[in-house]
Amino acid sequence: MSARVFLGISLVVLGAIFALYSAYNVNELVFIQERLSRSDIHLYAGNVALPMMVGLLLIVDGLIICGFSRRSSILFHVPANLIWILISYRLYFAIQEPTETRLTFYRIFVFMVFAACLFIGGAVVNFIPKSRG
Repeated sequence: MSARVFLGISLVVLGAIFALYSAYNVNELVFIQERLSRSDIHLYAGNVALPMMVGLLLIVDGLIICGFSRRSSILFHVPANLIWILISYRLYFAIQEPTETRLTFYRIFVFMVFAACLFIGGAVVNFIPKSRG
């Protein structure tokens, strides 16, 4: 097993652990502790939203590293990673403040969709067959 594949698999496993931790915290906060009021929203920022965003990023990056074959796809993946980190940061602080408007969350959503499109574009570029010329 090459170092690249090992690193990719390690990132996927670590991302899955983060995602499972987030799912466990949703179960804990919603069903066991019954924290459903508006004053409890800030608990979801650090316990649910941030681990899920980081976990998804690690899973996507691990899969990209495992299947990486073209350097040109980096032009899509690096900006997508930076945007994803920015929106994770913005989402964490937006959930902390209960006074945030819907526009803030709409902007976060738009950037998330844009980052997902960049990830998809990078995957498409990565899997275009190389010419035999």
